[in-house]
Formats: sequence, structure tokens, C-alpha cells
Amino acid sequence: MKIFLYGLMASLFLSPLSLLAAQKNPGLTIPSHSLLLWVAQAEGVQIYVSKPKKGEKNSFEWTFKSPKATLLSKSGKKIGSHYSGPTWQANDGSKITASTPPESKWEQKNSIPWLLLKVKSHEGEGILSRVNYVLRIDTLGGLPPKNPPQKADQTVSIPYKATYLFLTPASK
Repeated sequence: MKIFLYGLMASLFLSPLSLLAAQKNPGLTIPSHSLLLWVAQAEGVQIYVSKPKKGEKNSFEWTFKSPKATLLSKSGKKIGSHYSGPTWQANDGSKITASTPPESKWEQKNSIPWLLLKVKSHEGEGILSRVNYVLRIDTLGGLPPKNPPQKADQTVSIPYKATYLFLTPASK
């Protein structure tokens, strides 16, 4: 029975990572010896602010400011939030903030890129306490407007969806 449970747990941890690794994503590298700890669907917005273009007078561009999203379970229940930092906070109070820029990324044609982010800080005890990497995949939307802004300090919120995979080191 013990062997069956270990096998079942391993397949639950490894199957999403195996599926991801099987896809041809040349820019995205999954850290070796990582296990999938938690999965969350994100629904929210990517917030952009207009800034003057460097070296161009009276010309502006959209610059990423922050995300603002609700983290949902597979059944659609709110399990946390994602916001500036980038930070993820679970309903149990545990919180992580990742380093930027990402460790690696895979550009998408019509959506924000898939990313691998290294966690730089932890707060509180809970599901996120052992997470050392966050992987953003299955992105939909979230890109800045194609039309450039007409003035500085305009803000737009662009809807997006993504799947976040929270990775933890495999026990040695």
C-alpha cells in the first residue's frame, strides 16, 4: 500500500511537469529536481502605464506596472491573490515574492509570455512556505495595447488568464 501511495503521489507531482517538458518550449527551462506543490488558475489584469519613449520627443510607450489577479482552484474557488512584486498570497496567509527579471521565458504570439520566476522571499506559514520557483504557463491575453499612448501617465488594465505552477525542491 505504501508503494502505491508513493507512486500515486509521484505521478500527481510529475505529470504536469512532464507534460510541460514534453512541449517544445526552447526558452523555458524547468529547474531539475523540482516537484509540483500547488496549481492555481489566475484571472485578472496586467496593468500598464504610459511613459515617454527614450530619445523620442512627444512619443510614448506602454510599460508594465503590475499584475492584479485572483488565484482560483480547479473548481473555481478563490484560493489566493497575485499582485505587484510579483507576489502571490494564499488564503492560508503564506506569501512569496519572486525576483525579476525571470530566470527564463517563452514568448507567446498573442499573450503575455510563459515565465519561470525564482522566489526571493517568503512570509507566513502555509502552502507557499516551501515554494522556490513559480512557473506561469497557459497564458491568454494581458499584452499592452497595440496603439501607443498619446500622453504620459495613462493607465490601462488588460484582462488575462494564466496557470501558475508552484514548484518545491525534491527531498534529497
